[in-house]
Amino acid sequence: MKKIKTTIAKRVTRIVSVWLCIITLVLSYFVYNNISQATRHYFADSYRNRMLVTYEYTRRVTSDVYVSVTNNIYYLEHSLDRPDSHKEVMERIVRSGTRVTCSSISFIEDYYPQKGHRLCSFAWRNPTQPDVIRTEDLCDAGMNYLDDDWFNSVIKSDSAKWSEPYYEGFFETKPVASYMVPIHDGEGRPVAVLSADISLDWLTNKLIESDSTTNVYAPSVLIQKNKPVNYIIKQDGTFITHEDSKRILKDNFYNYLEACDGSDVKGLTEAMKKGIMGKSEGSEKFIFEGKECYVFYAPVKYTDWLIVSVAPSRAVEMAGFFHSLPYLGFIIGAMLALLLVCYFCIKRATAPLQQLAAAADDMTDNKFHSPLPDANQRDEIYQMRDAFEKLQYSLSHHFNEMKAANKGAKTEQ
Repeated sequence: MKKIKTTIAKRVTRIVSVWLCIITLVLSYFVYNNISQATRHYFADSYRNRMLVTYEYTRRVTSDVYVSVTNNIYYLEHSLDRPDSHKEVMERIVRSGTRVTCSSISFIEDYYPQKGHRLCSFAWRNPTQPDVIRTEDLCDAGMNYLDDDWFNSVIKSDSAKWSEPYYEGFFETKPVASYMVPIHDGEGRPVAVLSADISLDWLTNKLIESDSTTNVYAPSVLIQKNKPVNYIIKQDGTFITHEDSKRILKDNFYNYLEACDGSDVKGLTEAMKKGIMGKSEGSEKFIFEGKECYVFYAPVKYTDWLIVSVAPSRAVEMAGFFHSLPYLGFIIGAMLALLLVCYFCIKRATAPLQQLAAAADDMTDNKFHSPLPDANQRDEIYQMRDAFEKLQYSLSHHFNEMKAANKGAKTEQ
């Protein structure tokens, strides 16, 4: 019997493997596309929700400052005849507001002639010893706040407001923001401005800490390098917080925002400037600092600040890819296992053909009684074996007849 180059099992397995590869690719594409798309939406919503958590935390801090200040307005307005007691109130505000670095009350000119033209009572938290709070009265020899915009704007408007973020020289150029409210005398006239400061350094550190916490479970170094970042900005785009301190109050968020795939940068910028709650997600992306990103934002209550979350789209897409991997691995593994099962089943099913081929070779050597394969199943192999068995019997019978005839012919001669 000539040596064969291949077998039916191998040939059929190759055909089956080609079709299984096609099916695997098509099935993997649909599974990956659906799962990654669902994951992208999930993570986009997740990043937005994390942004809202940061927003709520920041809002709570500003709300605590608001409560600490407003809770003392009534007492101050009814103790204007006791200016020496104001330092204690300032100390209480600083002590009750864990994020308050300084509190002061500044009076209009000549409200206390016995104190001088100006009087500012304030308390501040020692930067190196946060538990230590100091108090002081500044009169004419102290700061001249009467010509400052922050003071005059509150007195003239007779309304509470958050100040523009600024660098406080007293705290070695640390950025702060102040919540300011007017204090009225018995006739309802605004005669002083009560303020409380919070450190923007603390807000920056808190956002960095929050970003690190939410990104610690990122499934890949690729995502770690493309992690989402939260910022606090003014409505005009000025950075209030940033991991790079050189950009705080000196750089603008909108300068790094560009259109991507037809996204409406102008519309988003205008909405953010107006403080309209909104989001950009799904197919709409933006370029931020050279990367495709999803941008989410929300206004901070009582302020003109915005919490902005920038999530690089690569991080979202990689999250979708990693969440698809187990399903893709299962599909590929199942297809490989099916291929192996097919190969062994086909090999086992075609094994009787080798015995039939060997029996056919024996017949060329006049061997008509070679063993034939067992065929328990009534299929094509059974039919072939049955036909081959009849052929063996027929050829053996004819061969014996020819052999007997030849022997008889030789005897007659």
